[in-house]
Amino acid sequence: MVLKKITGLIFILFASIILSGCSDIIDDPDVEIAIKQDTGNGSIELLTPKITTKDNQLEFITEGIDENKVTYIFVANKKVFEQKIKNDTPYKLNIMDIKDAHRTDYKPKVQLFQTIDDTEDGDIVTFKQVRYTVEKD
Repeated sequence: MVLKKITGLIFILFASIILSGCSDIIDDPDVEIAIKQDTGNGSIELLTPKITTKDNQLEFITEGIDENKVTYIFVANKKVFEQKIKNDTPYKLNIMDIKDAHRTDYKPKVQLFQTIDDTEDGDIVTFKQVRYTVEKD
């Protein structure tokens, strides 16, 4: 009985230490982006939310994204776009040589981000993510 109480107290103490240490991590903006997968103003919409395995382009449009910042877009974790954009203007992304862009076993993702200093490695101020479906042709 005493052993169960001691074990329970140790578990509660251990859990408290772990949880109190995690609060600082959750305040980190990069962790917030990973959890929410959306930060900053604006939105991205795929004009081609469904493609076939033979399609080699995705088309997107943005609304409310900061037009004065460089926008980076990754498809299936490969950078395909790096330039300033205009909202409400359609853009095409070439996905021909991207290995995982045509996978049919899950929905590949398109990620848009902007950084505070317009460098790819800078602190992220805008992050948006959408997914698309690939059907066998």
